[in-house]
Amino acid sequence: MSRTDKISAAIVVLLTAIVVYFLTNELRGRGHQLEIALKHLNWHWLVAGLLVMILSIFLEAAATYALLKKSDRRRTSLLSVLRVPLLNLLGTGLTPFATGGQPAQVYGLARSGIDSGRAMSVILMKFLVYQVVVVLFFIIGYFTAEHFIYAQVDPTFATFIPLAIAIHAVVIIGIALVMFWPALTLRLVDAVSPLIRKFMSRERHARMIITIKRKIDNFHQESRRVISSWESLVGATILTILQLLVFYMIPYFVIRAFGYSNVNPWLIVTMNIMIVMVISLFPIPGGVGGAELSFQLLFSPFVKNGATLILVILLWRLITYYFGLFAGIIAYIIPARHRMRINND
Repeated sequence: MSRTDKISAAIVVLLTAIVVYFLTNELRGRGHQLEIALKHLNWHWLVAGLLVMILSIFLEAAATYALLKKSDRRRTSLLSVLRVPLLNLLGTGLTPFATGGQPAQVYGLARSGIDSGRAMSVILMKFLVYQVVVVLFFIIGYFTAEHFIYAQVDPTFATFIPLAIAIHAVVIIGIALVMFWPALTLRLVDAVSPLIRKFMSRERHARMIITIKRKIDNFHQESRRVISSWESLVGATILTILQLLVFYMIPYFVIRAFGYSNVNPWLIVTMNIMIVMVISLFPIPGGVGGAELSFQLLFSPFVKNGATLILVILLWRLITYYFGLFAGIIAYIIPARHRMRINND
């Protein structure tokens, strides 16, 4: 683990301790409410929520696997690719603005025996598909629950929604330009090259630039292959839709665990969509603090018991965030195993 990763992990631990302290502090004086909440607790719904989270991880692995070329599929397996979403959870959970997710996934694919240039292309295409699906979910959820959002949700939270959608739109456009405009990428390399040259020898600099440009060429060739393979692209899109829909449902299972049987599943999904969009604005690893506050603002209309709401927040984060961190650490530690077959393609 690098020094930066250790600092990020320390920040996550510190912020988690602060958040847990303030949330548990709100339970003081609510002994009766807490007793009622625990009385209605049904562990079966919580286990179902955890299983749904695991299903979401498998669906993300399947989406990654669908984007690989046939020769790479022979070289690896779906189980090996399972490392990719787990490292994604670790990378996004330990870095501000979730910037470590894509490098972690490229590293995961590379450990599975995939060329780093092709791995980068596949992961960026997967990220592009993910961003498009997230925005589509947001648009559908926003217009089907607009009245509820502005009538029931704190206005402070509602003001962040347009900014979140704008940032995601810019990210989509930026990725598309990098993937399908090779000339732009090469110009950026040539522009940065003189600055890098100051820190290394002429020979090493020349070798590095040649390697980078070769990787860029492989990267764009792979991008064209992926975009031309409609079967893979459609399959990855469908799997991503299922993955996100399953992930968005997790708060519903946690709320049902406390006896709230009359909550509207689609409204729960919509509120979680809003949280995922807005969390991306917080420059904090894992959105720690911002996610809990957003959840409290959005889900208070569904859970009237204050003590129950705090327990729901803690269990929701345990399933969707901390479980992913620990699973990602295990995936990082376990050595990679991939198939070694002759490429006949």
